[in-house]
Amino acid sequence: MPLRSSTFNILLLSADSEIQAHYKGLFGEQAVTIAREGLSLPKDFAKRGYDAVIAESKGHSVTELERLFAAIDPAHTLLLVGSRIVLKRTAIHLHGAKTPKAESPLPNGAGQSVCLESFLEHKVGDFVKGMRNGSGRNLHPMLIAAVERPLILLTLQETKGNQIQAAELLGLNRNTLRKKILDLRIPVKRARAN
Repeated sequence: MPLRSSTFNILLLSADSEIQAHYKGLFGEQAVTIAREGLSLPKDFAKRGYDAVIAESKGHSVTELERLFAAIDPAHTLLLVGSRIVLKRTAIHLHGAKTPKAESPLPNGAGQSVCLESFLEHKVGDFVKGMRNGSGRNLHPMLIAAVERPLILLTLQETKGNQIQAAELLGLNRNTLRKKILDLRIPVKRARAN
């Protein structure tokens, strides 16, 4: 996810003061907006252009989270809901990613041109370890949805919203793509007929 500025802006939904202090300590007071619950969000939160929206899964209703995620542009914002342990580990990973590094994210000093499979193996491996040590369940559907949504969004952007071309590029049937668009709640811009 490319950073839009040198400051990494985070919206944190957590009533846990330890988690709040952890994020503020890593990113600074100015970079973290904290809300104890979805109802206490600033009215203009969707316009602020957060790089990440992170919510503690405990204590938030599904309706609250749906309202929050509906107001955020998932093409430009990392959305994460997880337990305390996942939130703590995510903070460390985000802190490491917030400043670009000269070296590759892969171990053993691999160069900048990294194959997709190696990159995913490294990143997914870290994620699986973190989830196994935490309280993660049902990793397969979670990871598939996390990869599938941005893939479909980027393909639709590349084809300027043409779903037939996007389905062809993805190797999917048009109806299958349409079902995935609906299931993943991907916004579709419809061209107006003049």
